[in-house]
Amino acid sequence: MSPSLTKAGSSGSDVDAPNAMSDDKRRKRMISNRESARRSRMKRQKQMEGLVSEKSILERKIHEDNEKYVAVWQNHFALESQNKILRDEKMKLAEKLKNLQHILASYEVPESDKDSEVSDKFCEPMAGF
Repeated sequence: MSPSLTKAGSSGSDVDAPNAMSDDKRRKRMISNRESARRSRMKRQKQMEGLVSEKSILERKIHEDNEKYVAVWQNHFALESQNKILRDEKMKLAEKLKNLQHILASYEVPESDKDSEVSDKFCEPMAGF
């Protein structure tokens, strides 16, 4: 064989070696990129599942809070109704007390006549009629 062929043959394999190395690096990089993309998809999937779960929890909490809100308002209206009834009753009782105080005031006598008239009025209630 001629030296030029040997050099060409050896240089040809030398050229293939860097190509083989670059192909190997490219393949490793491609595998690494695929793995990175897979990890990224898995991370996004977990984030999405977390957000869906959080959404479900928040929707449930909103529903519970709405139920509490309705219950509080119902209680508020019931208390307002009771309060109105109690105010009306208070007014009636205040009027009754005023009338009773007026009646008692009509039975009061001056200090000088108190002993004789009090005993007469309460001992013989029908005497005045």
